[in-house]
Amino acid sequence: MPDAPILELEKVSMAFEGKQVLRNVSLILHHNETYGITGPSGCGKSTLLRIVNDLLSPTSGSVRFQEKDVREWNPQELRRRVVMVPQEAKMFPGTVRANLVWGLKVHGMTTEDEQLKAILREVQLWPIDLDGNAENLSGGQKQRVAIARALLLKPNVLLLDEPTSALDTDSALAVEKTINSLLSDHQMGVLIVTHNKEQAERFTSRVLELENLSEAS
Repeated sequence: MPDAPILELEKVSMAFEGKQVLRNVSLILHHNETYGITGPSGCGKSTLLRIVNDLLSPTSGSVRFQEKDVREWNPQELRRRVVMVPQEAKMFPGTVRANLVWGLKVHGMTTEDEQLKAILREVQLWPIDLDGNAENLSGGQKQRVAIARALLLKPNVLLLDEPTSALDTDSALAVEKTINSLLSDHQMGVLIVTHNKEQAERFTSRVLELENLSEAS
C-alpha cells in the first residue's frame, strides 16, 4: 500500500482585491519526492508556497499536511515541520554559526557544533569557518547555509522559492545536487518554485506549470 501523502493541495484558488491569482490548483507530495512549480512571473508561484505554509489563507480550496488541514496546526509547529527558504538567502548580521542556529533559537531548540559541522557536510560547505562573517560568503554559499539552517529543524517538507535564480550556472548546479542528495537521508518532500521550466524538468520528479491568469483573461 503506498505511503499517505505528506502534503495535499485540493482546488486551491486565490484572489487579491478581486484579481484572480490562482485557480483550482491541486497537487500531492510524497516523502522523498521533489515537486516543481513553474510558470511565468505573476502566476502565483510564491503565493502558493505562502499558502502551503499558512502565511496566506486561500480564497477557496484546502491544504493538508500529514492529512490535517494546515489551519488546524499550531502555526509555530507547522512552520518547524514545513520550512520555507525564501528566494533571497537572507543572512543575519553575525557569524555562520549564528545564522545556522537562528531558526533553532526561534523554536526554542539547541544544538552542538558537531551537528552544525555534519549538516554543513551534507550541503557541501565543510570545512568552513563557523566563526566567519556570514555576509562574506558567496551567493551559492549563502543559499546552502539557508538550506542547512532549514534542515537543522528536521522538517518534513522543504519549500524552496527560486533557490538558484540569483546564482551562476556552477553554483546553481551545486545547489541542485545538494537538494537531491538530501532527500533520502532526511525522509522529506521538497516543493520547489522555479521560473526555469528546463530546470524543473531536469531537477524534479514532477512538474506543475501555472499560468498567469491576468494575461490569460
